[in-house]
Amino acid sequence: MTLAAGLFALALLVQPNQVYHWRDAQGQPHVTNTPPPPGAEMVEAPPPPAVEPGHPEPPFRSLASRADRRKGILSAAQKAAWTALEAHLAKARSQNDRQTLEAVTDSLIDDSLWGGGLWAITLLPAFSLALLGLLGWWLALGLKPGAQVPLVGGFLLLGLAFGQVLLASFLYHPQATRLRENMELLELHTGSGKELRPENQARLQRRYQALENAADPLQPPWRFPAQVSALRRDMKQVLVDP
Repeated sequence: MTLAAGLFALALLVQPNQVYHWRDAQGQPHVTNTPPPPGAEMVEAPPPPAVEPGHPEPPFRSLASRADRRKGILSAAQKAAWTALEAHLAKARSQNDRQTLEAVTDSLIDDSLWGGGLWAITLLPAFSLALLGLLGWWLALGLKPGAQVPLVGGFLLLGLAFGQVLLASFLYHPQATRLRENMELLELHTGSGKELRPENQARLQRRYQALENAADPLQPPWRFPAQVSALRRDMKQVLVDP
């Protein structure tokens, strides 16, 4: 477990990268994760494939296609960390060590949720509530006593609503992105030496989609943590029995 915990500190986490589409002075197109050089011509990214009305949405990418995409964004240090982790999982699997397999899942999920200082975003709802509450109190100072309580209460409710928008936009959405990217990488490094069964792949894809839906600002704030718990449970089961 010590080896697994050490691997998760920095190298494992995949951060969402901004993609730049640009042309150089010779007109050659480029797609990079770093800003283009001075003088480059920025171009719009190609639109995603359209889904025609009346036709079903395309199925999720195969594990092989996702493997190519995920591995392409890893640095050399991250690739080495994932290779070491896979060897660690393979050893645990050969010893029928379910506890280590589940501990690896917990560690990676926790780092995806809170690594990189994301824990600090949890203060935003309290800040929003305090700010709007103080604003309502200040505006109510010049009103009659009977109008003060409804005004302050309305601003407190507004602070709660604004706090939920901040929480979903700046915490839940980044967490959902990081969880999906790192869990998809874990799918590729289970230590079993084979791909996940199709039903397990589909099961996890449904979890990723549910997680992204729960990160919407209009969803109740408790729905996202519930989906994280469901993903944690399913990921452990899949990793133990891929």
